[in-house]
Parts: sequence; C-alpha cells; structure tokens
Amino acid sequence: MTSNFENKFNQNHTPEIGKIIDDSFATFKKSIWISGVGILLLLLVVMPITLYAIFTYMGISSMEEFVTKSKMLESDFNYLIMNAVIGMVLSAFIAPITAGFYKINHLAKQDKDFGLNNLFDYYKSPYFAPLAISTILATLYSNIIGLLLVYINLPLVGSMMQIFIALLFIFSIPLIIFEKQTALTAMSNSSRIFVKHPFTIITCLVFAFIIAMLGVFALCIGIFFTVGYFYTMNYTVYNEIIPIDETNPE
Repeated sequence: MTSNFENKFNQNHTPEIGKIIDDSFATFKKSIWISGVGILLLLLVVMPITLYAIFTYMGISSMEEFVTKSKMLESDFNYLIMNAVIGMVLSAFIAPITAGFYKINHLAKQDKDFGLNNLFDYYKSPYFAPLAISTILATLYSNIIGLLLVYINLPLVGSMMQIFIALLFIFSIPLIIFEKQTALTAMSNSSRIFVKHPFTIITCLVFAFIIAMLGVFALCIGIFFTVGYFYTMNYTVYNEIIPIDETNPE
C-alpha cells in the first residue's frame, strides 16, 4: 500500500483549483441531503455531551450563567485543560463518522447507492483504532502547543498554530480508509501532501468555508447542509492529489 501511495504522491501533477471546485459542486449536489442530516445528528449528540461536561465541572447551572462566565473561562487554565481533554475524547469518537463523510462523497462521485448508515461504516476493525489514534494525537499536539502559547499570553499565535497543525493532518483520515495506512504513517504522509500543495489546499478550504457559512443566511438552519460542502471539498482535494482506487471504499 505504501508503494502505491508513493507512486500517486510522486506523480508529476499540479492540482487545478477550478477543476476541484467544479468537481466538488458536482459531488455535493448528490450528497447534500445525507450529509446535512448526518451533521445535524452529530451536533445533537456532541453539543449536549460537551455542555454537560463543562457545566458539571464548572458548577454552572444555566446557559445564562455560562454566557456570563464565558470571558472568565477563556483565561482559566484548568478549564482550557478540561476542554482539551473533552476535545480529544470526542474527536476519537467522531473520527469514524468523519471517515463516513469521505465514503459518502466517494460513493456519490461514483454514482453508487449510499445512505445515512454509511456514516457509521468505520466503527469496526481495522479502521476504528487508527482513526481514533490519529485524531487523538493530532488533537493532543494542537492542544499542547495552543495551551503553552496561551499560558505565555500569546493566544492569537496559539490559534494560528492550531490551524496550521490541523492543516498538516487534514488528510490523515482518507489515507487510513483509502490507502489502508497506520495512524502515524497517515499523519506523516498527510503532512507531506500539505507541504507539497499548500496554496491549492488552503485556497480550496477557504472557498469551502465561505460556501459553508452561506447557510447562516438561509434562516441559520441551512448551515447544517452547507457545512457538508466542507467535507465534500476535503474529499475532492484529496482525490485530486491522491487519486482513490476505483475499488475503494470497502
């Protein structure tokens, strides 16, 4: 599998941003409804768990109290550590669902049948462990650097470094499910992909973010569906740089 990846990685090919955008829209038209429902269900699970953990730890009894204390919490180092731990646990739990979004978009591009059940296809061996490990490690690296920079009163630099780390590891999940790589190998190769094509990746992701945010203007609820475009763009960029074999995914 490694040699197959290396052949794709070393191909003399410059991704075309215009083609990527066109392909992403074509795929998104097919996956928008399933992706939108999936994101809505994901938020309905993640948000209550996160708020419950924060409210319990901080002794907060209402949303109004949380809003009042939110500014104070931003500088509370214990709260930031607790938030980081919650983030790692949730990221490990959500990683297979993120992989499911990649699968849905791949099936949509191939004009194959797909459904909401495909979001949960990777809660199984041999995928779950490397998906969870890679996400935990990426979140851990990001949180350690971010917390250290916040601790020395450089929160803006910390946020920028966390974004940079997220970009380095952005393709770890598709490398695990499509190239069958281990967590560490996928993280390493994801970094190589980003370093090789930073302008294309950043440009496409910024464009996807703008499209995703347009859902706010559709009575806000539209954002649940437009956010799915961000996943579609990630898939399309990856597939353009590291073409996915027709036999994938399982």
